[in-house]
Amino acid sequence: MKHILLFLIILLILFILLLILLHFHRKKKRLIRKICHLSMHDKCHFLNEICEPLGYRYESWQDIFTSTTDAWQKYYGYGDIYDKLAPFGCMVFDSLPLYFDYGGKTWLIECWKGQYGINTGSEVGVYRADGIVPPEKRKTTMFAAVSEYEFLDMRSELIYRGRPVANVSAAHWWLTIFSMGHFSNPRDLTLNVSIRFPDVDMRNAFIDALLLAGCEPDSIGICFNTVLFTFAPRCHKVGFLKWLVLLKIRLFCCLYRFVTRPFSCTCDKLLYLYLYLPFAFRHMLRLKRFKHHRKEYRYGLPPEIK
Repeated sequence: MKHILLFLIILLILFILLLILLHFHRKKKRLIRKICHLSMHDKCHFLNEICEPLGYRYESWQDIFTSTTDAWQKYYGYGDIYDKLAPFGCMVFDSLPLYFDYGGKTWLIECWKGQYGINTGSEVGVYRADGIVPPEKRKTTMFAAVSEYEFLDMRSELIYRGRPVANVSAAHWWLTIFSMGHFSNPRDLTLNVSIRFPDVDMRNAFIDALLLAGCEPDSIGICFNTVLFTFAPRCHKVGFLKWLVLLKIRLFCCLYRFVTRPFSCTCDKLLYLYLYLPFAFRHMLRLKRFKHHRKEYRYGLPPEIK
């Protein structure tokens, strides 16, 4: 009798589990159909409604995220300490800091390329100090992001093993490319950059900084006040901490692609996570307080999918 009762209990548990799996399967299929029937305009509008307060916007034609000119990150400036702490924030990248003096101030134009969480990406940031900073103090100085009237016309193109990832251009202080769900070792990435300076003096000071950083003269192009250069792959050993972080990121990239495999576009993938696995969506965009404001974000969705 006891064996029969135990067998019936096991059957009941299996039946309940089957019902739960069937419920999630039907929910998944229903969401996939609804997302496929939404217009790209509605989906992008919803995604940007969430991302713009975080300092980013989504560009559907390249399927990337890029930074806005009024991003909140602007108010925290940049210093060498940020690069050192990056692995603890799940970021592994190569950096190229370029310091030069111009107009009675020390400027920092820095380039980055590498892995930012589950995003393959690049950055070009423009910062300056309030005065001249001696070379020995530059690594310990916090540089402020430039004001709007000091924005530089920039263009960057990120390349992975000879294949273009994306390119962006704008008058900006922080020009970025982030391609979600793709894993890249920083040494496999190349960043082509062009910057137009307001005058010859600033252009020449920047060229001197490039040469001082080890860039070959033949790799630097000049067209009037515009400087073109390549941040090439670097063959260096990755420390244990960075290797561990890259391994973790690779696993998360695989998990992200597996869960969102019904879709190929990042916009669709994130909308699917938002509706199907909201906790994963919050983790993706680091929305720590997202749970308390979820109703506000839902207003951005088309009525048929709420």
